[in-house]
Formats: sequence, structure tokens, C-alpha cells
Amino acid sequence: MTTDTNSPKKRTIGIIGIVAGFLALASAFLSPWIQDAIDPPAKPIEEAAVDFAARLAEAAKAKLKGEEYVPATDAEPLPSRFLVPGIIGLGMLAAGLGILSLIKSEPRMVGSGAIALGVSAAVVQWSIMIAGVIIFLLIVFAVMSFLGG
Repeated sequence: MTTDTNSPKKRTIGIIGIVAGFLALASAFLSPWIQDAIDPPAKPIEEAAVDFAARLAEAAKAKLKGEEYVPATDAEPLPSRFLVPGIIGLGMLAAGLGILSLIKSEPRMVGSGAIALGVSAAVVQWSIMIAGVIIFLLIVFAVMSFLGG
């Protein structure tokens, strides 16, 4: 019975985790552009204004007749609604594969790399969302300050 100490260790799970983590990290950084690419183009402002005016007229007619106005919901959900959860999920999958790689005694560098890439993708995606919320709040506070509120 001989053991070959020079045989390369298996790295399959760790490599899959690294690939998933890299894809998640790249998607996290590119998510604003991916979102623009997969969502349908926005309506022109003129069309949106006409739709709003038509809804106001329908609501006024219903109010005059004494009926309750029930708006027609024709807003179709955007395909990009799955983008952020998908990126975070792919990042967590990469981190999970990295942990599984370490449990299976694959090389530590491969497993650690998968964990780092996966967690980094989730952190980048969350930081983009938090930055958007902060910018929105700053704009709201600036408008309120300008209006004297």
C-alpha cells in the first residue's frame, strides 16, 4: 500500500466557487448597466403626462358619479427586479462553495478565494443600494431645506 504524496489535491468545489464568486462580483459592479439593458425603455415624459391626465379625469368622473375609483393596474413588473437578489444569492452560493471546499480539505487558497469573492459581491451590491438611499435622502433634505421645511 503506497500513498502518493505528490498527487494534486482536488479543487473542483473551490474552483466552481471562485467562478461563481467572480461572476457575482462582476455582476455586482455592472448591475446598473445590466438593469438598463434588460428593462424595457421608459415611457417618454409626454406619454406619461397624458396617462396621468387620463387617470385624473377617470378619478374625477368616478367622484362626480359617487362611485369609488379603482385604478387600472397596467404596470408590468420590470425584469430587473430579480437582479439584486440574484447577485447576492450567487455571491452567497460562492461563499458556501468556498466553505464546503475548506470542509472537504481542498487547498485553503482556493476555498478562501471563493469565500472572499462571494462575500465581496454581496457587500458591493448592498453598498450600491445603501449609496442610492443616501443620495435620495440628501436630495429630499435639500428640497425640504429649499422649500423652508
